[in-house]
Amino acid sequence: MDRTSVRRSSDLYLPLLIVLAFVVSTLPAWIGVGERWLKFDEAYSHGFLLLGLTVYLSASTWLSTKPRCGFHWPWLIPLALGLLVYLAGSLLLVEALQQVVLVPVLILSLLSIWGWRQGLPFIVPIGLIVFAIPFWDYLSWTLQVITVTMNQLLLAPLDIEFFVEGVFVYFPGVGAFEIADGCSGLRYLLVGLTMTVMYGELNLRLWRHRFILIICGVLVALVANWLRVFIIIYQGYTTDMTSSLVNEHDFFGWCVFAVALVPLYFIARFFENREDRIIQGGPSGVRNVTDAAGPSVFGAGLTLILLLGVGGLAYGIVPPAEKGAREGVRPHEIKLLDRERWLPIFEKTLDNWRPELQNPDRILERSFVERSGVQEQSNAAKLWVGLYSFDYQRPGSELVFYKNRLYDADAFVPERTFQVDTGDGVVLGGLTLRHRRTEDRIHVAYGYYVEGQWEMDGLRAKLAQLPGIFNARSDASLLVFGVHCEHCDAENVLRSQAFALRRTSQEYLDQLYAPSQ
Repeated sequence: MDRTSVRRSSDLYLPLLIVLAFVVSTLPAWIGVGERWLKFDEAYSHGFLLLGLTVYLSASTWLSTKPRCGFHWPWLIPLALGLLVYLAGSLLLVEALQQVVLVPVLILSLLSIWGWRQGLPFIVPIGLIVFAIPFWDYLSWTLQVITVTMNQLLLAPLDIEFFVEGVFVYFPGVGAFEIADGCSGLRYLLVGLTMTVMYGELNLRLWRHRFILIICGVLVALVANWLRVFIIIYQGYTTDMTSSLVNEHDFFGWCVFAVALVPLYFIARFFENREDRIIQGGPSGVRNVTDAAGPSVFGAGLTLILLLGVGGLAYGIVPPAEKGAREGVRPHEIKLLDRERWLPIFEKTLDNWRPELQNPDRILERSFVERSGVQEQSNAAKLWVGLYSFDYQRPGSELVFYKNRLYDADAFVPERTFQVDTGDGVVLGGLTLRHRRTEDRIHVAYGYYVEGQWEMDGLRAKLAQLPGIFNARSDASLLVFGVHCEHCDAENVLRSQAFALRRTSQEYLDQLYAPSQ
């Protein structure tokens, strides 16, 4: 076999080896991503379709460009930095850190053997998969707030009495709407970005036309979601919350989005017709560029060592998900309340409410009734306390996890949010829940205690893991308690117990998880 044949075969198998090493090294992260793709009611249900398109477009680009392999060592520097970020995400169990560098690490790995000019045509085909990676969840809250603001503007001219608190829109005497994660418009935004980027890659050559089309796609997706939410809210208001759209509106939303895509199609066709068709070849417009430098096998070998080395470290430092399950769930041994005022009762829920958490290591769930009202059950306040702890967080056993819920959305509707001051500068989150069937109200307070630090929302609790590498604690806990009564000020009862519950649980957890000397 002559040197030319060897060179041509290495140009094929070296990129394949690097892609294979990348997949093996980052497999745990991809498994988590794949699990989200299988949830067809979430924003990433198009993931497997997009993966197929990415493979197809990348293969087509390779066949049309036939890049030559070489050694482009400067790309190893950002590659090493990206792998360090991935390793940090593995160590801290912060999936977003792992997910955000997946596509850059793959592209940088290929640039180390292809160089910039040969690798440029592959950036969009490979990068397309980024619109199916779940780190976009961190945009959800911002999109929710924007959606609420836009609906305020749309409702204001209609002479409708309403007020807004956070992501809740209240109609006195009618009901309340929560602009939840699913109403943020994230799914439409990702689909709009995917369609416009892919259309530009396949049909447009001028980058300014591509960028304008992408901006139009983002605007169309956002406006479609704002109109969808407005129509649902208005329909619920005019029908006194009896319209089927209030609870079942997925199909309606996609119909609105499909109609909104019509003007986007004409904009895309307008740009396509304006462009001169003078560039031959495939989707990227960069063809037959030779950018080989240095011995290709040596460069690919260094890239493979980096990928497999960091992948091996990541496998080694991630705690196994099944370890905690084998040890079993243990009870918390703690007395949280004054037994002279509160009488323990054998009930596992508070009027069918309790949080849903997956695989905690330690649990306390207790129900109490106020002694002063025991003789008159209708006047007695009931208090439920839950303390859920993870000795260390690992895949499937995490404090902030998409399967963990403060309440069952099928049984309860959130009506109001508030804050609960527990002293010492610690503020817990508060929530008023209404039972869909009985119309009973439950007032709930909750807080996340992560490695010795209190947080009142899930995002901050997740970010509180980041300093974990610098201290000796790795525990994470959720303290949640709720009050229900028919003839008392339940929220005032909740606030009166908040300081003692928070302080007692904090002292207990600090002692339980104190670093050994």
